[in-house]
Amino acid sequence: MVDSSAPYSVAIVVDASVSELERFAAAELSHYVKRLFGAAAHVTAQPTGGDDAAILLGTPETLRYTGFEFREMSEQGFSVSRSSWAGYPALLLVGGSPRAVMWAVYDLVEHWGVRYLLHGDVFPETPGPFWQLPGADTHEPALPIRQWRIINDFACGPESWSVADYRPVIDQLAKLKLNRLHFSLWPWQPFVHYEHKGIERRTAYLWFDYHYPITDDMIGRELFGDEEEFWNPDFPFRQGYADMLAAGQQHVRSLMDHARRRGMECILSTNLTEFMPEFAPLLPGAQRVRQLAELTIVPGTDTPVDDPQLTELASVVLQATVNTYPEADAIALGMTEHRQWIGQYEAAWKELDRLYGIEGVQSLEAVLAAARQRTGYAGGTERPVEEVKGDITSLYFYNRLLRELHVLEDTSRPDMRFIFNGVAEELFPVLPRLLPAGWELMNNVDYTPARILTRREVLRHTPDPDIPVTMIHTLHDDNVGVLPQLATGSLHELTQDMYRHGWAGFSTRYWLVGDHDPCIAYLAKSAWDRDTTPEAVYRDQVAALWGADCVDDMLTVFRELEAATVTLEWHGMGLTFPVPGMMMKHWTPGDFPAELVEVRERYREALRAAQRVAAASPPRGRDDADYWVGRFEFGIAYLEALEAVRSAANAEHEQRPTDARRAAARAVSAARRALEAYARVARDQSDRGAIATMNEYVFRPLRAKLEELQAV
Repeated sequence: MVDSSAPYSVAIVVDASVSELERFAAAELSHYVKRLFGAAAHVTAQPTGGDDAAILLGTPETLRYTGFEFREMSEQGFSVSRSSWAGYPALLLVGGSPRAVMWAVYDLVEHWGVRYLLHGDVFPETPGPFWQLPGADTHEPALPIRQWRIINDFACGPESWSVADYRPVIDQLAKLKLNRLHFSLWPWQPFVHYEHKGIERRTAYLWFDYHYPITDDMIGRELFGDEEEFWNPDFPFRQGYADMLAAGQQHVRSLMDHARRRGMECILSTNLTEFMPEFAPLLPGAQRVRQLAELTIVPGTDTPVDDPQLTELASVVLQATVNTYPEADAIALGMTEHRQWIGQYEAAWKELDRLYGIEGVQSLEAVLAAARQRTGYAGGTERPVEEVKGDITSLYFYNRLLRELHVLEDTSRPDMRFIFNGVAEELFPVLPRLLPAGWELMNNVDYTPARILTRREVLRHTPDPDIPVTMIHTLHDDNVGVLPQLATGSLHELTQDMYRHGWAGFSTRYWLVGDHDPCIAYLAKSAWDRDTTPEAVYRDQVAALWGADCVDDMLTVFRELEAATVTLEWHGMGLTFPVPGMMMKHWTPGDFPAELVEVRERYREALRAAQRVAAASPPRGRDDADYWVGRFEFGIAYLEALEAVRSAANAEHEQRPTDARRAAARAVSAARRALEAYARVARDQSDRGAIATMNEYVFRPLRAKLEELQAV
C-alpha cells in the first residue's frame, strides 16, 4: 500500500567515492522504498531535479560534500535523522564505517515496519510514516561483538548447509546488525591440509563420519529428492580426500567472501593439540581423543610441554591454517572439550610464572581449590579440575608457539590476532598477564543458559577491561537435541549480567535454527538497547507476523516453551543427542521421568495456543504458525515414543512378551507421527538433517526391535 505522505520519487544519494558496501546499502534502501511506499527510487551521485526527496547516506568522510557537521561516533555508530539539502526534504543516514551505514539503512527500514527473521523479511500491511523518525541521536552498541557460529558439527546443524543455504541467513543476520561469523572448524573436517616429515594428511569427514541413507521406506522421503544419502551439496559424495579438501576450502572462502560483503568479520577456530591419526608416528604416546567417533589423536597425558615433535606438528597446523585463510580476522584457539593432556600442568604453570609472574596473582593451589568447588557442572566433580590442568598446559604451549617461537613469522599473516576459546573460569585472574593487546577470550561457562545462571557470579570475574570477553550463548543445545527449545528468558538474565560486568558480546551456539527467531530478535535488539526485554520483542514480532489479536496466544507459546527448555537443560542432557543409540539407549527398565511428563504437558499447552494462532493467521504469518504447530506435534509424539520405549523395556525385563510387543508398536507409531509432523513443516537443511538422523537412529531401530519381538 502506498503511504500518501511518502514522496513519489526519491533520490538515494551516494558519493562516487563510497565503498562497495555503501553502494549495496543504497541499493537495499532503494528496494525497500519501492516495496513499502510504491515510490520511484534511484541511486545517484546527484539528484536529477525531478525528485521529491533525497536520502543521503555515507560516512562523515564521504558526506563532506553536504556541508553538514556530524556528531562524533565510533566505527559501529550510526544515526538516522531528518533534514533538508540542496532544496530537497531529506533523510540523512550516517555511519562511522561502511557497515554502520548499512546498519543505518536497515534500522530505518525497521522503523518503517519491516521485521527481519532468519529465513526472510516480514512486511507490514501499511508502512510507518516516511518522514516520522525517532530522533537524530547516534546509536552505539551496548555489546560490540555480535557473533554467529557457522559450520560446527552434526547433520542437523549448519555443517550440512551449503553456501546457497547460508547466504540468505547471513543476509538476515546483517539486517539484525550482527557483525561476526565464527567458523567453528573441527580437526577432522576437510578444511586445512598439512604434511610433516613425509606424512601427509589423507582423511577428512563430515559429521563424525556418520551416515544417513535415504530410502523409500523412511519418513519424510519426499524431502530428499534423488539423494542416496543425506549430504552437504557443496561437497562431492563418496569421493577421495583431495576432492573433499578442495570443496571444503572453496566452501569456507565463499562464506568468508559473502560475510565480508555484508560487513562481517571472520573468525576461524583451530585446535593445535588435536591431529589426524596418520600423524601418530610423530607423537609417541599419543592417545585417541575422548570425543564422538574418536577420529583424532591428542598428546599423551605426560607428553612434555616442550616436546619438539609436538611443537613442530602444531606449528605446521597453525601455519597451514593461516596460509590457507590469510583473510581471517582472528584465529580462535580452542581447548579440547574433554581435557586429556594434563600430566604436565605443574611444569607448565612454573614456566608461565617464570615468564609472567602469575603466582603473584593467584597460586596454583588456589586455582585448583576453586575448580574443586565448582558444583552442578555437567560431567561431574573431577571434570573442572581436569579442565584447569589441561588449560594450564595448553596456555603455556600456545604461549610458547606464538610469543617465544614466533611460528607465524614467515607466514602470510604474522600479525594474526588470537582468541582463546573456552579457558576454565578459575584461570581468569591470570589471563591478563598472558594475553597481548588486541587478543580476546570466548567462554561458555557451561553448556546451557539455565545452568550458567546457577553460577552467574563467574561473570563478575572478567579478566581485564582491555581484554574483550565474549559469552557463548546456547540457543539450541545438542545434548538436549532435536526437541523444541527457546532460551530467551535465561539469555536475558545473562545479558543483564554481561552489561554490569563488562562483557564485550555474544557468540551463538545452535544446531537447529527454526525455533529461534524470537530469541535472535531479542539478542539483536538488546545488543544496542539495554532496556530491551523479551516480552517487548515478542509482542513486536508477533504483532508483525500475526497481528495484535494473536499476541496473548503466542506469549503463551513462548512462555511454555521457555519453561520446558529450562527443565530439559537440567533433566534432558543427552535425551535426544543425535548419535547412534539416540532412541534405543532409553530401552532400559524404569519409570518414565516426571520431568519429561511436565515437558510434554507444556508442549501440549503451547500446541493448543499455536493452533489458535494458525487458525487466525493472516497469509504473511501462516507458514511460521504452521511451523510451530508441527514442531510441538513432533515434540509431544517423540516424548510419547520415549515413554512407550520405557514401557516396552519394563515388559521385556519382566518377561511379558505380549505387553512388550504392544508397547514397542506404540513406540513405532509415535515415532512415525513425530517424524511425519516434523517433515510436514521442514523448511531448511537443519530440519532435513534432523529428519534423516532420526530415521537412522530412532525409526529404523525401533522398527527392527519390534520385528525382533514379533519373531519370538
